[in-house]
Amino acid sequence: MVPTTGKYYMVSALKRRYVDRVPTTVLIGPYCSRLTRYTVREILTDAKKSAEAHLAFYHRFEPDSLVIYNDIYLEAEALGCELEFFDDRTSYPKSVLLEDKSHLARLKVPDPKKDGRIPYFLELCERVSSQVKKAATVGLGHSGPWNIAIHLRGVESLLMDTVDDPQYVHDLIKYTTEVVQTMGDALIEAGFAPSLGEAAASCSLISPTIFKEFIKPYHSRLCSHFKSKKAFVALHICGMIDPLMEDILDSGISFLSLDAPSSLKRLMDLSAGRLTVMGNVPTSLFADGTPEEMEQAIRDCIETAAEGSRYILASGCEIPLDSTEDRIAHFFRYSRQYGREFMSKLKEQRPELFQD
Repeated sequence: MVPTTGKYYMVSALKRRYVDRVPTTVLIGPYCSRLTRYTVREILTDAKKSAEAHLAFYHRFEPDSLVIYNDIYLEAEALGCELEFFDDRTSYPKSVLLEDKSHLARLKVPDPKKDGRIPYFLELCERVSSQVKKAATVGLGHSGPWNIAIHLRGVESLLMDTVDDPQYVHDLIKYTTEVVQTMGDALIEAGFAPSLGEAAASCSLISPTIFKEFIKPYHSRLCSHFKSKKAFVALHICGMIDPLMEDILDSGISFLSLDAPSSLKRLMDLSAGRLTVMGNVPTSLFADGTPEEMEQAIRDCIETAAEGSRYILASGCEIPLDSTEDRIAHFFRYSRQYGREFMSKLKEQRPELFQD
């Protein structure tokens, strides 16, 4: 008999195997600090305390994967951006490092073993994975090349640069791509898969033209590099990405975390099983949704995507700090219940899918 652990369900989704229920998790975000006596500041700076908070979440809710949380400024901080840390919310850069564009020439690629908080994040991943045996562990606490460029140059300046000085943007993204590659190599060496967190790459902020010219080529380069090391590459973009989906698929991404404003149906239709999809449940439901609203969102996602097998039910983005324990518990309880019911009906209708 196959052991039905969380890791088993996650691997089944990655390999497109049909099993008895839909895998389920959430992007934890800073909420895990609420299950301990630690502040957000502490879990963003102390690997031991952060590991305790993650493990407290794991033992309370038993997700099929534990998505390891960190802020999105690890690389920018390691390059010299000074951050401000808070007890009750995530960190934020105090200033823009590349206000003067010429300072790009001074920057070096950080050493993951010693620069900034990157060693802390690697230690956190190792601490958590060593204690969690039944669930998969995923580290999504690092940025993609566009995100790092935004952090270094500033949103408005970088967007203006795409019009006024596109060559500079390419030079900057080439550099940040090297940073991501170095970070990803360190994660692979430590036994983890690299991911690209591109919070600033959605159509809420950029046009499809900007994505195609300044982001897609570098994602493709990173996918080729990491796949040569037999590592799959995950991508998360906050907000709506419907006009970008075909370019994302063309880039070679293996795993896409989809935020709630985007169309899960469109992505499943376009991808046709080419990549594993996770997410799409609105994060607001974890803070102020009713049980009925949560259940409807879960059913909508499962009925839209689970028949393709390569789907993991999850929050569209990080759950809010003010999420409530009862709502999170209800999400996991109902998602497992309905995910099992759905797959049972599918097996009755199409038994051939379940023959391994």
